[in-house]
Amino acid sequence: MVFADLGDYLDTLRTKSMLRDVNVSVDPDLELTHILSEELRVGKKMTILFNKVRGSDIPAVGNIFSDWERMKMVLGDEPENIGNRLLGLVQVPSDTDSLISKGLQMMKELGGIKPKVSSSLGSSHTIMEKPELSRYPVCKTWPGDAGRFITLPVVVSRDPETGHRNVGMYRLQVFDDETLGMHWQIHKGGAEHYHDYLEKKKPMEVAVVLGTDPLTIFSAVAPLPNGLDEFSFAGLVSRKKMELAQGQTVDLQYPRNAEIVLEGIVDPTETRLEGPFGDHTGYYSLEEQFPVFHVKRVIEKKNPIYPTSIVGKLWHEDVIIGKAIERMFLPIIRFQVPEIIDMNTMEEAVFHNMVVVSIRKRYPGQAKKVMFALWGLGQLMFSKIIVVVDSDIDVHDRKQVIWAMSTRIDPQRDVFIVPGTVTDSLDHASQQFNYGSKMGIDATRKGQAEGFTRNWPEVMDVPEEIKDTVRKRWREYGL
Repeated sequence: MVFADLGDYLDTLRTKSMLRDVNVSVDPDLELTHILSEELRVGKKMTILFNKVRGSDIPAVGNIFSDWERMKMVLGDEPENIGNRLLGLVQVPSDTDSLISKGLQMMKELGGIKPKVSSSLGSSHTIMEKPELSRYPVCKTWPGDAGRFITLPVVVSRDPETGHRNVGMYRLQVFDDETLGMHWQIHKGGAEHYHDYLEKKKPMEVAVVLGTDPLTIFSAVAPLPNGLDEFSFAGLVSRKKMELAQGQTVDLQYPRNAEIVLEGIVDPTETRLEGPFGDHTGYYSLEEQFPVFHVKRVIEKKNPIYPTSIVGKLWHEDVIIGKAIERMFLPIIRFQVPEIIDMNTMEEAVFHNMVVVSIRKRYPGQAKKVMFALWGLGQLMFSKIIVVVDSDIDVHDRKQVIWAMSTRIDPQRDVFIVPGTVTDSLDHASQQFNYGSKMGIDATRKGQAEGFTRNWPEVMDVPEEIKDTVRKRWREYGL
C-alpha cells in the first residue's frame, strides 16, 4: 500500500481502529512523549494524534511505526521479502530465456527509482510570512534535555561536487524561532556533505521536511550505499515514482506531500553547543559543538500535522524500525557474506552494541572472517561486539545464544579485542569520542584444524519419532 501523505496513513489507521485521538490539552514538555511511552509500555502500541498541544494550533502525532503490523502497512510487504526482491535486481541468470524474463522484471521493479520533480508544491501549501518555529508542537522528552528537539525530520542535502542527494534523519534542537542545532554525527551522509562545504568555505543549502508519507520517513533512516538516494529507495520499495517539488530558496528537491518544509542555510564555519539529549542508549548524549541551521523560509500544507517520536531508553518504535531494517537488509548481507544464515542486531544492546550471527562453518577461522567482513560493511562498522554461533543456534533465542556463548568458548582462545577502530557516536564507554575498540566472540565449536584436540561431546536431544509419538498421544495421557 502506498500512502499519499501522512494524513492518508492516519486516516487508514483510524478505519482500522489503530489510531487514537486525544482532544484534551497536552503539554509538549515531558507529558506528550510520556503518554506515547506509556501506551507502548502497556502493550497497546497505539498511534496517537494530539489535537490540542499547549502553545500550538498544530496537532502532533506519535507512534506511527509502533508495531509490526503498521510497519508492514508502510512497506507493503514483509521486510525480508522486500530485501529478497531488491537482491534479485543484482543477481544475473545464466541462461538467455531467464535473462530476458529477468530484464522485463527489472524494468518493472526499477520503474519507481527516478523521482518525478515538479516546479513547486502547488496550491495545497502556503508560504509563511516569516520563520516562527515556536508555532510547532516540538517536544521535550526527558527532564535533562537541553530544550525541545525535532526527532522525526527528513533532512535533505546535496554533495557540492557530484550533486548527489542525501536524505537523512538528524535531530534538531530548537534554539529560537529561526535557528536549530543540526546534529550531524561524523559518520553520516549529511555530515560528509557538511565537511565538503567546510573545505570549500561555502554555505550549505538544507531542506528539512517535518511530516511526509511514512515510507519516505522510514527511507530517511535506511542504511543505503553511496549513490542510491533515499527518495529513489522509497520508489524502489513502493514501485511508484516519488513526486518531489523544487525548493524555492534552495536548489534542493523534497516530497510534494510534505506537511511542513524548512528551507535554509548551514554556515560550515559556525557551530553552537548542542545537547544534552536523552538518547537511544538510555543515557543523555553530552553537550557537543554542532552546526547551526538558519531557517530562511517555511512552507506549510493547509492544516499540517507535526510528527514526533520518542528517543530514549528502549523499548519504543525505534525498535520496530531497527528490526525492519535488519530483516530487509539481511538478504543483501547474506549475498555479500554467503556463509551467514541469520543475524540478530540485539535491541537490548541498542542494535549497534551487540550483533549475533549464525554461520555454516566449514573451515578454521571462518568465524573471525565473518566478523571482519561485517565490521567493513556499511553501518555494521559500528557493531561493538559480534558473536558468531553455529548453524544449530537460533540467534533470536536468547537462551540458546547464552548457552552457546557459555559452553562453546574458551575465553583466551575465542574472545579477542580489536583496538583503534571506529565507534558509534553514541558509544559513551569508548576511551575517545568516535574512536575505541571492538570485541569478537567466536562461539562456534572448534575442531582439530583450530588446535582443539579433545573430543567434542554430542548435544542431547530426544529422537523425532519420540517427539511425534508424544504429540499424537498427548490427550491419551490425560494430562
